[in-house]
Amino acid sequence: MPIITAVASALDYSHHRGLLHRDVKPANILLAEPDGQAPRVFLADFGIARPIEDATRLTATDMMVGTAAYAAPEQLKGASVDGCADQYALACTAFQLLTGMPPYAGSNSAVVITKHLSAPSPSIGAYHPLLAGLDPVFAKALAKDPSHRFSSCGEFAEHLGRQLGPGLSSAVAIPFPDTQPEIDVTAPARTAPARPTGRAVRRHPGFLIGAVASIVLLVAGGIFAIVKLTRHHQTAGAPHSASTPTNPAPAAANTGPFTGVYRVQFGPVTKLAEAPAPGAMQSTDTYAIRSMCGSAGCVATATRLSGEVRLAPSTVFDEVGGRWVAVTIGSAKCRDSASRMWEVFTLQPGPNGTFTGEYRGAASNSCAEKRTVTFTRTGDVDVNSLPDPAALPARVVSPAEALHGRYHITRNFSTTMPQQQQDETVTTDCLRSGDQCMSYFYSPTSDTPLVFSDGNWILDLEHEENVPGCISLYVKTTGQYPLPQPMQDPITRLTGHGRHQQSGSCAVSVDFDETLTRTGD
Repeated sequence: MPIITAVASALDYSHHRGLLHRDVKPANILLAEPDGQAPRVFLADFGIARPIEDATRLTATDMMVGTAAYAAPEQLKGASVDGCADQYALACTAFQLLTGMPPYAGSNSAVVITKHLSAPSPSIGAYHPLLAGLDPVFAKALAKDPSHRFSSCGEFAEHLGRQLGPGLSSAVAIPFPDTQPEIDVTAPARTAPARPTGRAVRRHPGFLIGAVASIVLLVAGGIFAIVKLTRHHQTAGAPHSASTPTNPAPAAANTGPFTGVYRVQFGPVTKLAEAPAPGAMQSTDTYAIRSMCGSAGCVATATRLSGEVRLAPSTVFDEVGGRWVAVTIGSAKCRDSASRMWEVFTLQPGPNGTFTGEYRGAASNSCAEKRTVTFTRTGDVDVNSLPDPAALPARVVSPAEALHGRYHITRNFSTTMPQQQQDETVTTDCLRSGDQCMSYFYSPTSDTPLVFSDGNWILDLEHEENVPGCISLYVKTTGQYPLPQPMQDPITRLTGHGRHQQSGSCAVSVDFDETLTRTGD
C-alpha cells in the first residue's frame, strides 16, 4: 500500500498542475533506498506526458500512447482524457502488485484492448479469496465511464488501504516479479500433451515492504516535482527504526491442528495422468499457517514466506472429508502467455505434524502439472501476523463438484468431418466461494479444461499448432456446457455446443455438439 499511496499522491500533484502521465505501469515505478536515507519511490517516464488540455493528441508517429495492459478505455479510443485515465492505469498497476498479473492479460494486444473496452471488471477475490473485499474498490476505479471512477487517485488509494487493512496488507505483500513462473505445454485438447517443464524461478527483492518517505517524479529533462510523504503515526524527528517495547506482549499460543511455520517440499513435475515421478524432492518453500476448528469445520489461512516455487502469496485451507484442501487462482505462463493458474493443494495429516499429498496447477488454455508435496512443521508462528481464519465466511459447496470420475466424450461436427471420441478423467476444483471451478479432463493423450461460472462450463482454447502439411496454423476452440437440471451427483451426462476454427493453409470453421457420458469413478 505505501507504493500505491505514494504514486497516487504524485499523480494528483501533477494533475493539479495540468499534466497527465498517460503511461502509469509497474515498470515505471522505481524504488531506491540510499544508505542512511529513507526509502524513495520514483514515478518515471513522463516522456509521453502532455498538458491535460492537449492530452487527446497522439504521439509524433500517430501511435496510441500508453501500454495496452494498463490503458483506460477512453485513452484506447482516442477520446478526451483527464486524470481519471491515470487513475485507471494506477488501479491496473495495483491489481498486478497484489496478484502478479494485470486485470486484463493476454499475449494478443487486440484481445487485451477489447477487454478494456467491454469486459467487466475482474474479481481480485477470484485470485486471492482474502482480497475479495477489494472488489468494489477496483470495480469503481476500473469503470468504463471515467465519471464513475473516484474523484482523484488519492481517493482510490484511500479506499484501497481502508479495505485492505494493515493486517491483511502484510499478509498479501509479495515481491514484484520481473518474470512469471512458467508452465510450457504445447499440445491442444484432443492431441498428445507435452510434458510440462519446471517453473522458471528467480529471487527478487521485496517491493511491498517498509514505509515510503518520499516520492520523486522524473520527467525527460529533469525532476518534475518532489512530494514529501510521511506515515501519520510518526512524529517529527522520530527515529527510522521502531523502538523495542519495554514489556513486549507474549506471543499468542499456536493452537489448531494446522498451525505453525512449515517447510514445504515439492516433488518432480509430472503430467496429470502419470504416476508421481520417483526421486528426491526438487523444490522447497516456507509457509506460515494459522488454523482453527469450529462448528462448521476446520479452516486455515496460509501465507507463502519464501522459496523456489512461486505460487500465490496467500491461500485458505479447508478440511473437507478428512483432507485439507486449498484452491487459489494465481498467475503463470501457459503457451508463452500470461494466464490464470488454478493452484490446488490436497493434503492428508500424517505422523509428527507432517501433511502429505499433492499439488496441481492448471490453466484454461490446456496447461497442467502435478507434484507430490510434503508440509513439515519447523516451529511456531506469530499467529497475529496472519488473517484470523475464524473471520472467514464458510466454504460454499459448488454444484460443479458433481462433475468427477471417468467420461466418454463424443464430438459431432456440423459438416461431414468425422466424429471424434475420447475417454478422459476429470478432476473438479472450486474456489471456496463456490462461484468458480476448474474441471480439468485429462488422459495420457489429451487435455480438455472447462471453467465453471454462472451455471455454465466454458471451453476456451487458443494457440498455435505445428502439424505436418499445415502452414501458419492457429487454432481456436470455444464451447459452452450448461449445468444439467435437475441437479445430480455425480453428473451422468453433460452436453454442450461449440465452435472450432483454424487459420492458415488448413483453415476451417465448424460448429460441433459434444456429449460427455460418465463411465465410472
